[in-house]
Amino acid sequence: MIDSTIPEISQDYLRTAWDDMRAAGFHLGDEDRLGLTADFRRDFHAAFFTPRIVRRYDGDIPADRERAREVIRYDWVSEDQVDLASHHTVAINRAGREGPCDFDRVDLLSHPGFREWTTGMLSLVPEEYRLDRGTFGVNLFRTRTNVVTGPHQDHERFIVIYVLDKAGDGAETSLHDITDERVVAKTVLQPGEFVIFDDTRFKHSASPLVGVDARRDVLVCTVNYAGTYPL
Repeated sequence: MIDSTIPEISQDYLRTAWDDMRAAGFHLGDEDRLGLTADFRRDFHAAFFTPRIVRRYDGDIPADRERAREVIRYDWVSEDQVDLASHHTVAINRAGREGPCDFDRVDLLSHPGFREWTTGMLSLVPEEYRLDRGTFGVNLFRTRTNVVTGPHQDHERFIVIYVLDKAGDGAETSLHDITDERVVAKTVLQPGEFVIFDDTRFKHSASPLVGVDARRDVLVCTVNYAGTYPL
């Protein structure tokens, strides 16, 4: 396990995020509030969104999506420290899931800034919803046309969508009522912005990318249920 101190996030901001998560079920934020270094996103993007790391998989939907994956184990040691380690598998074994289930692992924990980003995101989950010990799934996605097939759930506890880089227009992220798919919130996330939301309360979607050479590079992460990867 790697000892990771939570970045210096103001208590006022944490309380705002927790209030949003409790009342609305989601929080829109940006990396500037997480206490990260100014060059984190640029360095992380350059290191991991490369042809050697993100690639296409047969049967994936959308077909032109490039991806990689990591699953991280976390242990809350104290209110300002979380221990992190790579889990032994990155396979996705959800019932009814379409597309590939196993992927190349990418060692994201080798990047110190990513460790801070991870603990920062975990800290946005209100304390009463946290597991003392759990897993955090991290998907690196590069999309060029369709982002997703439509409103859906990932069937995990919380979802994080964080945009690292984008060219072109479109890719409007939307949260939908779980029963009738009515749009509850929508926004076009710009590089450095993120949304974290309760997957039990919403379906989520995104509109297609628009423009010549359009591209969006994102992290889509899941704060998993205890049974997803038993520890």
